[in-house]
Amino acid sequence: MEHHQITGIRVGDTRFPHYDAAVTGFDGYWYPVLLSRQLGHQLLSVRLFGDDVLFIREKDQVYAWQDRCPHRGIKLSIGKREFPGTVSCRYHGWTFDLASGKLVAALTDGPNSPLCGRVGVKTFPAAERAGLIWIYKGDGPPPPPERDIPSELLSERAAIEGRVTERAGDWRHGAENGFDEGHGKYLHRDALFVTFMHPPAYVHCEVVPEEENWIGRKTKDFAFQAEYPDLGVWPKKYFFKSSKVLSRASIRMPCVLRIRFARWTHFEWYVPSDPGRHRYIQIAVQNGGLLRRCLFHARYWTYLRWLFHGGFNDQDARVVEMMQTPPEHLYRPDLSIIGWRKLCESSQTQRLAEQSAGKEQV
Repeated sequence: MEHHQITGIRVGDTRFPHYDAAVTGFDGYWYPVLLSRQLGHQLLSVRLFGDDVLFIREKDQVYAWQDRCPHRGIKLSIGKREFPGTVSCRYHGWTFDLASGKLVAALTDGPNSPLCGRVGVKTFPAAERAGLIWIYKGDGPPPPPERDIPSELLSERAAIEGRVTERAGDWRHGAENGFDEGHGKYLHRDALFVTFMHPPAYVHCEVVPEEENWIGRKTKDFAFQAEYPDLGVWPKKYFFKSSKVLSRASIRMPCVLRIRFARWTHFEWYVPSDPGRHRYIQIAVQNGGLLRRCLFHARYWTYLRWLFHGGFNDQDARVVEMMQTPPEHLYRPDLSIIGWRKLCESSQTQRLAEQSAGKEQV
């Protein structure tokens, strides 16, 4: 069995079987994949969970299909909209119903094609909530999307902005980096976003449960500056930098991080696209009256998008792409990473038990 060492404490295998197996994510959850404004009336293909998924907007409804015609495997995303409520494959005109994915016409076989109703495209549950397009990963009837959407995004008084990018790197490394206790104290210390902030030199914490199935970090010990034996004092202090701690991190299933600032909240999802790649969804939200929401939209496009969703978090992209584990040698601040892995493992163990019990009752 592989073991890891954390400051003299022998920790058993920190690679959990359910977590290790989730190369393309966990089943049984809704994932955000697009900003609503990114899906117009054109067909849009997105790589998700190791598959090409076609998103289609028809009036106020969003549909998601496997982006593959069952005839010869041509991408339906290059297809045509010949009739309302349908998409036709550009190769031979096989035409599918949006809601069911069933073949309703094979145009080049005439109006009485015997294939109609007998073949179809694989469909995925899709929904539009909180300015985002969501897709459900898993078999069987999906739960309401609201179950997996943070409550802060569902308020009618929420001003929501966001950025979506494709990133190299395992989605699990992205999630671990997000909840990682130590990297923010060093990797981001020179980011423009924290020009007037003085991050702590170190923080020792424990992982604790929070509301709505989140887990967070509770500080046990910290210092903004410290004397390192035989080296000296680190980091330097500057009069214009504030030592006030302005953020708090939490994480929950299936892959969503929450950073609470004093007046607004940041969320990010790491949605698997292929093994070793993920779709990085960043959302900023502030709740309040109309004026407050308008000011937040202006604030976001003036600097938050560029300094935080851009420069600050793009520093993470570089290290997530380079990360290679296992093997790994962990240290005290990595208790946050272990806490996240434990949450994933316990959640999936419970979910599989519930599914098994449901099958026995049937």
